[in-house]
Amino acid sequence: MSTEARVKVGIIGCGNITINGHAPAIRRLGEISAVGLVDPVPQRRQEALTILDLPSEAGYASTEDMLRHAQPDYALVTVPQSLRAPIFEACARLGVHVLTEKPVDTRPAQGQAWADKFREAGLTLGVVHNYLFFPEYVELRRLLAEGAIGEVRHIALNFMGVPDKPGHADYRPQWRHDWRQAGGGILMDMIHVAYLAEFLGRAEIRAVSAVIDNLGYPDGEVEDLALIHLYFDHGYGTISLGWGHGPGGVEVTGSEGRILVFYEDYGTGPFARLQEFSLIRDGVRETYDPRRGQQTDSTFLEVHRNFVVALRSGNPPAAPASAGLRSLAAGLAAYASAVQGRVVALPLAVDDPVYQEGVEGLRYLPARESSPVLSRRLFGLGVKQGDQS
Repeated sequence: MSTEARVKVGIIGCGNITINGHAPAIRRLGEISAVGLVDPVPQRRQEALTILDLPSEAGYASTEDMLRHAQPDYALVTVPQSLRAPIFEACARLGVHVLTEKPVDTRPAQGQAWADKFREAGLTLGVVHNYLFFPEYVELRRLLAEGAIGEVRHIALNFMGVPDKPGHADYRPQWRHDWRQAGGGILMDMIHVAYLAEFLGRAEIRAVSAVIDNLGYPDGEVEDLALIHLYFDHGYGTISLGWGHGPGGVEVTGSEGRILVFYEDYGTGPFARLQEFSLIRDGVRETYDPRRGQQTDSTFLEVHRNFVVALRSGNPPAAPASAGLRSLAAGLAAYASAVQGRVVALPLAVDDPVYQEGVEGLRYLPARESSPVLSRRLFGLGVKQGDQS
């Protein structure tokens, strides 16, 4: 790929994440040129066309038509994960790289199949892990890597105040609450926490144990709360995750100090303004200002800039398919742990029903009777014969 010409991108899906995140970022990047976009809803196509200053003929109702006529170098895929299979198939067949929103799939087995297919075709399949580019997490990783607080013993990620933002009104706004389409609930919505834990810990998650529940949606079939323990080769982590109004922040314990990252009113980053970044060691507190006035939407800009660099250099992007598959597997292992009441090791075995089928594979696992997954009837579990309507 030429290092001089602009890289052409085609956008598939014009929901809120595209309208509010990707499209403005792409418009700002001089090295990228949007050449076409796809959405079945005309109003959504027009809104995205306006943001990108594209003519009406750059809007398509069909992925195949856009790929053939606009001929993008890569496709940004932002449709719900259950709808991506024919899109990935078309991109691989027509020689188009893909940058997809997370998670890479709802089933690790299928996700691995896509990764293999793109690799065999000489194409890049990358995942939008935009939390890797938040300045506070980049700075935190740097300090930990430099040994600023000694040996890292525990990383606590508190994301208890995640807003339950509906999808665009023109397309099933509550699709994230449909486990068949989303592959889970709050944990799949915020799978960011899994790859963020590995990013900060600079190590892969080796096992998880978890409790999940639904406390705020009486008729819901997915979790709105996930409490997860992480096991690394050296050290541990915890994730507290929920749709609601709980506290947020990151706290890291080291052998020689600690680092605390808090947001305005102790809210959940990145949905609140960064308020405090402190390193405490030997009784001395040092403060940092890693954002320095940066806007949160700059993470999408960095995702696309990084992907373009990867395409031009032939090197992997910051989040290749393998990273997306690890975060997906960690999330599904948490579900499996919650159902069974035990620690679940990673990586998942290829014959594990959850590896093969995602949350649908949970029904094949021996369940702990007291699991909230059963009592809340999450993911279609715990429903007695003759009790389905």
